[in-house]
Amino acid sequence: MDQNTPTTRQSGFSPEGEASRRKITGDEYVDGMLAGKSPFDEEWQMYCTNQLWGRTWQRGILEPRQLSLLTMGMLAGLGRMEEFEMHFRIALKRTGLPLVQLREALLHIGMYCGIPIARDAFVIARRVLKEEGVDLSELDVPTP
Repeated sequence: MDQNTPTTRQSGFSPEGEASRRKITGDEYVDGMLAGKSPFDEEWQMYCTNQLWGRTWQRGILEPRQLSLLTMGMLAGLGRMEEFEMHFRIALKRTGLPLVQLREALLHIGMYCGIPIARDAFVIARRVLKEEGVDLSELDVPTP
């Protein structure tokens, strides 16, 4: 085989990408994704890990909280509510966005993406907050 011919085993997963992916989405999610990969989608998993997580989330120019807000807004704008739910949960549990900022993001989504999308986002948010047992009494407590 020619040395310039790409193979699925040539590059592997970048350590930075894998560390970032695990930090943001959690080991359980990553392990589940990787357990389900096949030779057909192995390149896709490497691409996501190396490019999305290793070269985007890992750049350090925007903090994970800022990236969470951006990601939720873009996913809502695209109507990708399954991914929106995952990233709402990430923002709540892993990047630690305050509830007041999460609510503000959803209000902002309503202005720019429309009321139907924001309604869906609030339905998802209420469900996730309930599932996670979040105490909403802290919502309007000023954050330092």
